[in-house]
Amino acid sequence: MPDSDAPSRQSDPEAVEVGDSKPVLVARMTDTMDADSKAVFATLAHGGRHGEAIPEVLSVDFVSEKTMGVGAQFRENRDWNAVQVMFAKFAKLHKNVIECIEYEPNRRVRYMSNGAGARWHSIYTLAPAGEGRTRVELRLEIRPKNLLGRWLPQLMKAPLQESTKNDFEAIKRHIENAQG
Repeated sequence: MPDSDAPSRQSDPEAVEVGDSKPVLVARMTDTMDADSKAVFATLAHGGRHGEAIPEVLSVDFVSEKTMGVGAQFRENRDWNAVQVMFAKFAKLHKNVIECIEYEPNRRVRYMSNGAGARWHSIYTLAPAGEGRTRVELRLEIRPKNLLGRWLPQLMKAPLQESTKNDFEAIKRHIENAQG
């Protein structure tokens, strides 16, 4: 199927309430990018372009025919150190499929993946910030499914925040460099 700019939303019925699970904010980044929302969204809403923006992502493999919009699924292959590889294997994140579950062109995209006993949500929200500029917020939230999902993200909060910050800054540099 071709890429789509049609707005779409797909609720994640399993993520609404899993037992007594409520979303837990793991990391939040907000910044203004020197690019319009269409240019920013074009990178954030396409797994391959998103991966190109982050130096640690070696490749992106799509596991669906769609590359954008609700239902697009992909795996990121990252250049991890030995400790990160061990953690990823322990938490079953090394073969993790990322799926787009919410897609509003030039406004919002949400990705969800499963691993380490939780559902991981990366939510990008865009808003105009003056001519040719876009305010972007990234929220990394988890919804624990079991005890591992409750504890591990809390124990790993600082490294997860640092990794999220590094990815966000790399995406910003990539988008802004493409503009000028």
